[in-house]
Amino acid sequence: MSITISITQNNESADVTIPTEWKDITVDYWGRLSTIIAKHQEKSELKKTSHKERYADADDLDKILKDIDFIDSIALNKDIFCFFSGLNNDDMKNVDMAQIEKVIEVIGMLTQEYEPKGIRSFELEGETYYFPSESFRKNTYGDFIEATQLDMTIEHMKNGRYDVLPEQMAILCRRIDEDYDDEIIPEKTKRFKKLTMDIIYEFAFFLTKQSKRLLKISNMYSEKNLKV
Repeated sequence: MSITISITQNNESADVTIPTEWKDITVDYWGRLSTIIAKHQEKSELKKTSHKERYADADDLDKILKDIDFIDSIALNKDIFCFFSGLNNDDMKNVDMAQIEKVIEVIGMLTQEYEPKGIRSFELEGETYYFPSESFRKNTYGDFIEATQLDMTIEHMKNGRYDVLPEQMAILCRRIDEDYDDEIIPEKTKRFKKLTMDIIYEFAFFLTKQSKRLLKISNMYSEKNLKV
């Protein structure tokens, strides 16, 4: 699904299609948008921290902080709209408010928690790649450790760390007849940046589940050794 908004740039009208579902958004696209949001959030928090220290005893401190939130949210919404539409700041001034509200509503939909469907493979450029599993013997424990050294967790994704996912998937996800080759990982990572966010989230949940399982087995093994 997607929505279409009408914009005017250089005195010419045009329709812009904006994706509204994870399956229509690439990890590269979402990563760039997340960077914009993260920068605004960091700037806002620094500003509020400064005001809390400066006006710690002020009776209207809460109002000051709310005003900061309001002003910063306007600036964030403007940059989000510019990103989605491709407009510059000058043309942005002539946009109808109804169009802006439609775009901001999209962000609201995309901030809802993703519900995994339990997929174990995906298609890319006409080829099928598989998540690592017990039945997929070409993955080794060393591969798994190498990927987890990239320090990816669901919490990192919540904090906007999507850039690490394509590389992890390039290491762990392979065709049925593919052996691990360290030399092709950079090129494979570049191609995996075209993956859509529904596949990225499925892999993130899968890897987190596998990590917890591996940790549980490791702890059980350690406890057994201690008893011995």
